[in-house]
Amino acid sequence: MAGAGYPAAGNASSAEVIAFAPLLPAPDVAFWQRLTQLKLDELRLDEKPIGISGFYEPPAAVGAPPKCFFTESSFALVPGTPAGAALVKGELKNFNTKEEFREFLSGAQRQAMIAEAGAVVRKAILGGQALEDPSMLRPTAIVAFADLKKYHFAYTVAFPVLSPASPATWTSWAPLAGPADLGVDRDTLRRVSERFQEDAALAAAGVWLLVRQSAEAAWEVRPFSALLGSAAIPDDGLVVCFADSSGDGAALGWALRNVLLAVAHHRPGRRRFLAFRDPHLGARAGDAALRSRAVFVDCAADIAARALAEDAAPIAGWSKIQNFDLTTFLDKKRIAADAVDLNVKLMKWRLLPELEPEKMKRLKFLLLGAGTLGCGVARTLMGWGVRRMTFVDSGRVSLSNPVRQSLFTHQDAAESRPKARAAAEAVKAVMPDAEVESVEAEIPMPGHPHQSAEALRQAVQRLQDLVAAHDVVCMLTDSRESRWLPSLLVAAAQRRPPETGAPLGLTVALGFDSFLVARQTFLGEPAACYFCNDMSAPSDSLAFRTLDQQCTVTRPGVSGLASNVAVELVAGLVQHSQGFSAPHSVGSGSSPLGAVPHQIRGYLAEFRLAPNETEPFPKCICCSPAVLDRYEAEGMAFVERIITDSSELERVSGLQDMKAAVREDEVMNFDEFDED
Repeated sequence: MAGAGYPAAGNASSAEVIAFAPLLPAPDVAFWQRLTQLKLDELRLDEKPIGISGFYEPPAAVGAPPKCFFTESSFALVPGTPAGAALVKGELKNFNTKEEFREFLSGAQRQAMIAEAGAVVRKAILGGQALEDPSMLRPTAIVAFADLKKYHFAYTVAFPVLSPASPATWTSWAPLAGPADLGVDRDTLRRVSERFQEDAALAAAGVWLLVRQSAEAAWEVRPFSALLGSAAIPDDGLVVCFADSSGDGAALGWALRNVLLAVAHHRPGRRRFLAFRDPHLGARAGDAALRSRAVFVDCAADIAARALAEDAAPIAGWSKIQNFDLTTFLDKKRIAADAVDLNVKLMKWRLLPELEPEKMKRLKFLLLGAGTLGCGVARTLMGWGVRRMTFVDSGRVSLSNPVRQSLFTHQDAAESRPKARAAAEAVKAVMPDAEVESVEAEIPMPGHPHQSAEALRQAVQRLQDLVAAHDVVCMLTDSRESRWLPSLLVAAAQRRPPETGAPLGLTVALGFDSFLVARQTFLGEPAACYFCNDMSAPSDSLAFRTLDQQCTVTRPGVSGLASNVAVELVAGLVQHSQGFSAPHSVGSGSSPLGAVPHQIRGYLAEFRLAPNETEPFPKCICCSPAVLDRYEAEGMAFVERIITDSSELERVSGLQDMKAAVREDEVMNFDEFDED
């Protein structure tokens, strides 16, 4: 029908083949970050495709490339789009190995995948579902391989379209023109633009109709599904509008291809289309040129019939293979942090799916002693992804330290740097996102009354605050008496209401070729503390010591074994259903990591570990009820007296009376029995 602003129908010789501009996949940085997280934490080895969504927008300027964007929200269970964007839905399949990815690219899987997507489009067109939900006409498929060690991604994206078999193809019966050639004036286009921005459902659909009964009537916006009941609408009163992704004046958006099939199947004939490219028309100057284009297509029923026949139409739409390097967009500290967590998270993939490494990562550790054990424990904690730790030590790095204490260098020793500070800086050098603190302080010790009263009170208060602020207190010092006050503070904390939080007390001690790792009572689970086997109060063990007694003389491998066992015990406890209150066990227990004994003794000469169950000693000089009662009643005054004269501990605990009551012949009998 000529006239009324419409072009006259051309003849076969004037028909022009319609060109289409393929969509360019544009996944952003957040998309790959989210895929990385999903792969590590949820998908793991699962290669089943997952739902994915993207969107494209009409071009912001002439010549703008037609991009389909994939973002972090592409993985949302309920697909969504920003205002003024058309929805694209599909699947993502991530291969576990690069060999599988390469096999997919070169084998039949690639064609099978796009053929399956095409079959869904074909069924949706024939059944009419595509008119109800036009996003079904814009499927997508992403196939990728994620190298999470290097943060490199290889991928290809498909936007499947059913292609009419050669020689048939889509042709126009008039050249591309402005909207006025459809009878759509600027005011109508402005109203459509406003509706497109405000109506999320209309924009997401990406296809809609402009309908009017006569040339004098105003255009009405109707959903694409109205095409099914459009027989009464005259041809010149029907315009199929689509959000056009192309900014090319001579080519149309890729998504139009399946729309043409739907129109040709449900209302064949010469149809008028509006390639909508003016999403922000209201904000532009009144005399700005319109970008939208009028399109006149011969939607022949026979072409649609051939294309929609089962397995008849070829399917096109794969993009070229592309690579993405996430490291160029990430902070180096972030990359290092993710790399640290990678090995721990990989445990969940095959070996321990029930593992919850975040529980270990969240803990805050107080490391009392930054020497051989402190360095070893810190190293293993980093391996578990632990970021929060505090070093306490009053010593300085000496020339003999670096070979045994793994966080120190010769430069640290040459400069006689404080151990706590040097250890904290070494941890941050290895793990840049670690939250490490250092405290240069002595731990008040029984039998060492060399501090002023005020200095002593400050030191005790500082230690109390540190113990209260951490989840695990590791006693890693090299003298017996330096462990007493921390053990006392941990034991006293167990008496507070559970909701206030109490730390776990962990002791690690070395012999020449042996070691001890022990956890003490935690809330309702009783266990011996480090001093429960002692028959005398701690005193000054540092005075009158020869050179070999001043140094920790052990086989070099003992400290590493002890440090690792200590951290692994904590790791096992946090995975246990009862946490730090887990009862002693030497079997599989309730922890996916296995046994959680009270105590482990290691004997390097025999290459043997001996887990033990322990009980608190009722007359212990540290954790007995009598000592804890006295500490709660007198507080700092009690500690000050013990620092001056530790023998009071034997009187308070009842140990002195117990020893006095033991007859000499009972001791001899015990000794004789022990020899047997």
